[in-house]
Amino acid sequence: MLLAVSGGIDSVAMVDLFLATEVSVGIAHVNFGLRGEESEGDEQFVRDLAKRHSIPFYTTRFNTLSLASEQGVSTQMMARQLRYDWFGQLAREYGYSCVATAHHSDDNLETVLLNLIRGTGVAGLRGISVQQDFPWGRLVRPLWFASRADLEQYVQEQGLPWREDSSNVEDKYRRNRLRHQVVPVLKELNPNLLQTIQATYERVGAAENLVEQALSHSWKALIQQQGERLFIPLQALQALPEWPFRLSEWLRPFGFRYAQIQPIAEAVRGTSFGQTFESGTHRILRDREALVITPKGANETTEISLDQLPTEPLRIDEHLSLVFSCQEKPTDFIIPADARVACLDADQVKWPLTIRRWRAGDRFQPLGMKGSQAIGDWFTNRKIALHKRESSYVLLSGETIVWLIGYRIDNRFRLQEQTHKLLFIKVL
Repeated sequence: MLLAVSGGIDSVAMVDLFLATEVSVGIAHVNFGLRGEESEGDEQFVRDLAKRHSIPFYTTRFNTLSLASEQGVSTQMMARQLRYDWFGQLAREYGYSCVATAHHSDDNLETVLLNLIRGTGVAGLRGISVQQDFPWGRLVRPLWFASRADLEQYVQEQGLPWREDSSNVEDKYRRNRLRHQVVPVLKELNPNLLQTIQATYERVGAAENLVEQALSHSWKALIQQQGERLFIPLQALQALPEWPFRLSEWLRPFGFRYAQIQPIAEAVRGTSFGQTFESGTHRILRDREALVITPKGANETTEISLDQLPTEPLRIDEHLSLVFSCQEKPTDFIIPADARVACLDADQVKWPLTIRRWRAGDRFQPLGMKGSQAIGDWFTNRKIALHKRESSYVLLSGETIVWLIGYRIDNRFRLQEQTHKLLFIKVL
């Protein structure tokens, strides 16, 4: 077990309690460099504590203020991310299956109140979990049951030294203001507040489990998947009770905040399409009949250049492969009535060929037309779904589009009476 120890009352009590067991432990301390000499003193205190009890000791330090500024996040959020990332590294490197932090019931109450102030869902009313699973192992909070007063009494009775964090007495942080000004009033109104709210956590946790089961069931019944793309059919979505809430919970793992749900819901209710919404990792397209969720970068691809006829199926992406063949045109040849097959006059096609995504401004002369047309207009006239447009490719000979792959060849490359050689391309 790896113990996260700051040197304060809570973590000192946790160390002492673990020493009374037969559990093998190590101590990890993070120096965030936020309080100058005081931070240095904390590190030395925890180092001495580990040495006194012959416990393996690990420490690291970060320029937290600089990193928070670079990433545009709060100091507290940056410190939390740095701390847990480092704990994970230690767990993997030294084989610790669990990391323990000294969060207690007062911490949980303050967290729930902070969540309420910011705005929260069901999970935010449950507060801090007793345990969380990570790829490297499990994070546990063994003091979750105890109050701050219980831990203060314990270290005093045991005569244990600890370090006082001077920032804990400052009210410039919201958590401290809640701790000093709000929680005492709540405890005055209800002296058994921590016990009462503990029962509330359990009830909220049970309700959250039921909600998650219902959300998981309806998600699996509703969602459609094609490769990396996920489709939420609009008609089926709006038939579900409380569908905006369901949508907000479904989209949370894709990085969408609750504040983004209202405009997405308005787009679902509306009749127009084409609106897009983005999170840090994903993009949502309001198409004609569905919301389409796509990872950012999923549509990016490099151009493929062909200097000669491929002898094996050519894989373009996970959804598209092409088979090429070239032959003399049979006298009784009948052109297949299949848009996924291109039958081209091989003598009109000049190598090398290029395959790439179509771009705004691309034009071609669709089969049967005398003039050229923008590909975007061609798609619009045929009411091709937006997500299908985004994933479409073109085949070019030089700078000229030969085939809007899977839809229509260019009229200039069609088979004619004088055609002798046939270039045959088929979509797999």
